[in-house]
Amino acid sequence: MEFILDKFNGIIIDVTSVPNDTKIFEQELTEILQFSSENRKGITWLSLPISQSQLIPVATQAGFVFHNCLEAEITLVHKSDSVSFVPFIPTHTLGAGALITNDDHELLVIKEHGMTGYKLPGGHIELAENIEESIIRETLEETGVEATFQSVVGMTTKHPYQFGKSNLYFICHLTADTQDIDIQDTHEIAEAKWISVDEFIEDEKNFPFNRQMVRALVGKKGLKKVKVEGNHGLHKKQEIFFSHTEL
Repeated sequence: MEFILDKFNGIIIDVTSVPNDTKIFEQELTEILQFSSENRKGITWLSLPISQSQLIPVATQAGFVFHNCLEAEITLVHKSDSVSFVPFIPTHTLGAGALITNDDHELLVIKEHGMTGYKLPGGHIELAENIEESIIRETLEETGVEATFQSVVGMTTKHPYQFGKSNLYFICHLTADTQDIDIQDTHEIAEAKWISVDEFIEDEKNFPFNRQMVRALVGKKGLKKVKVEGNHGLHKKQEIFFSHTEL
């Protein structure tokens, strides 16, 4: 198997060079770990596609542990005795909610099947998806309303959330480009409508936190998405949000 040395004194095994045969894999993995020990390397990284999942027991028997998992790939790591911390372990899922009002000071809300009250449109931010893209997409899927992203006006955290991970939830201010309701995700969403802000806040069937959130954030400017000079190359930031209010 082939590998490269990373800048953190680690080893990254080339996934395309991993053999399918378990015996050959075990032999070559042992050689790499021996090289790591002799050269005092820290972490050895190994990613395996689901098509080679038969190799996972061989790796774990050699001392590898799970690091993170995608739908079709798992990454394992082997730590030397000198390593106590492995970076970049996924800790959070991400979500976003859309705070949208129209010219009549009405709020766009949805009700999921089985809910007694209403809440803001929104949902899960997919892997590699921008916050702006995700909340525009979720709003369209859940209400049929096309909208333009303006700013991030709030954020919450929750732990535990799912599968032992934490959750970050961004409340985003959007402006409506259309107002007609046309629910696309009918399996999840039972109803979507425009409602007066005051009516939403006063309705006790709506979850208390959602009512407090709307009361606190309607009309606020928040963090605006900006472009900065030199944001390119290896360390490019996909989205940058800066405050646009003066102290």
